[in-house]
Amino acid sequence: MAGKAGTKKKKRSAARAERPSAETAPVPVANPYLACVLAWFVPGAGHLYLGAKSRALAFLGLVITSLVIGCLLDGRLPWTFSGAPLTVLASLGCLGAGAPTLFLRLALGYEGMVEAPGYEYGSAFILTAGLMNLLLILDAWDISTGRKT
Repeated sequence: MAGKAGTKKKKRSAARAERPSAETAPVPVANPYLACVLAWFVPGAGHLYLGAKSRALAFLGLVITSLVIGCLLDGRLPWTFSGAPLTVLASLGCLGAGAPTLFLRLALGYEGMVEAPGYEYGSAFILTAGLMNLLLILDAWDISTGRKT
């Protein structure tokens, strides 16, 4: 019995040690809302705002490359905001890439070609670009709030 009580005390003290105190609370380094808006509008711009230039260029390259490959394969750029729930989610996911997606759709009128042999793969690349940028927006948020360096 004495061994079990000692183990419980060790677990409780370890749990208390893991709790963030006032000394270890994250310190914001920049405006997180501005970092997120910039990161959505231009992939990598949020990280550039936060001073991570090489990261910003790498992320911009990844998202744009994924979009370009998707377009070269004639993938679909969904633009439906009513109807089937999965189509709406795909549209929102693709919009995660920000201005490049808006430029493709509104300025160039890009939609994709269902008859193209690479249509499904292209659609996956386009959707991946949007979802990847949404994750980069969350990364910019974490860096700007001091939760991540």
